[in-house]
This record gives sequence, C-alpha cells and structure tokens, in this order.
Amino acid sequence: MMKIGDMVKFSEVLTGLGDCLGIVIGFNGASCVDVRWMDRHSARAVEIDSRNGTSTELAEFLEVVSKT
Repeated sequence: MMKIGDMVKFSEVLTGLGDCLGIVIGFNGASCVDVRWMDRHSARAVEIDSRNGTSTELAEFLEVVSKT
C-alpha cells in the first residue's frame, strides 16, 4: 500500500513513462494518488500542473520504488 512520502514510478503497463519518478504527496479519492514529479523525464512525459510539478494519477498505474 502506498503512503505519503513513498517514491513511485509508472508501472510497465504504461510504455514510455517508466523513467518518471515522483513522491506521493497525498490522496485524491479512493484510487487516485497526488504525485510531485521530480525528474527531467516527467516534465516532458506527464501532463503536470506547471506551478508545482504535481499530477493526480490512478494508483493502479503506479508502483512503489522506495518506501518511507
């Protein structure tokens, strides 16, 4: 189960987005995760809020890389 502070990436199901890394900063409903993206790949690959580098993603498409 994902927690706030966990580092995540997109699962292999989403071809071409595997290099994007972010940190879980919150939850938005039962199955959506707010992620702050933090690498150069994310800026090009993910439609993010340009003010703070965040997006809301379905949890089923994310996998935890590092737990807090």
